[in-house]
Parts: sequence; structure tokens; C-alpha cells
Amino acid sequence: MLTSKRRAKRIAVELPVKVYLFDNKGKARIGEPLAGSMKNFSPLGAALTVGSILLNGKHLFYTCQDNADIVLELEFEITDSSDNLITVSASPVWFDKDLDSGKKQFDVGVEFLADTKSAEIKTLCKEACEDEMSLVSLWKKLF
Repeated sequence: MLTSKRRAKRIAVELPVKVYLFDNKGKARIGEPLAGSMKNFSPLGAALTVGSILLNGKHLFYTCQDNADIVLELEFEITDSSDNLITVSASPVWFDKDLDSGKKQFDVGVEFLADTKSAEIKTLCKEACEDEMSLVSLWKKLF
């Protein structure tokens, strides 16, 4: 029997995201963003789908693994009345070729570096959950 290693329940979602490499030491983004979408979400992390695993000639997964100062910066456009951009730092934990879609794309699992109680994660939870019951269920499972 296969048991899940997840610490929190994930919910299916379709939310556009821009993925940047970010240099924590220099406090700067490295190059242009890679467009993708978040396909599942929990307050601890997410699975992203991207069209390429290379970002500005650097590997999305291995660049972060090889240099502790480099992380992913995820930018989400929030659809509420404020039209805000939410930025969340993340660390890639796995990647794989997406064999299900029939398109040339990759899945990337990320762990959020922000605290689950941060304003950014709470806003993402509200954006990802279609209804109040899903949101309440998600937080109950985590805490």
C-alpha cells in the first residue's frame, strides 16, 4: 500500500503564474520570467506546469539545488478588486516531464518558503479555493 508523504491536502487549481529565478544574495531577479500555471495547491507548496525546464539558459531545478542563494520567485496576478500581484519565494523539490498532456511541458513541485500564516499564502488560499467550504477544509487539515 502506497502512503502519501504530503503534510497537507492539495486542491486542484488552474492559476497562471510567472516563474523567476531570484538571487537572494544580490536581491535581484535573474532574467525574464517563464510563464506557467499552478495545477494544485496547498499552503505548504504547489505543483506547477511550465513549457520549459530551462529559464534564461539555467535549469529551474538544478540551479536552485546547486546554489543555496538562488530560489524561485512565483508571481501570481490576483483577480480580486485590488488587482494585486502576489509574490512568493519557493524552492523546487521535484520535476518531471508531463506525459499526461500530450504537450511538451514539465511539472515542477515547489515548497513555499513563506510561512503558512503569511499574507501572501492566505491570499493564495482564497484565490485557489472556489468556495468557503474548500478553504475551511484546507486549513483544518493543515492545523
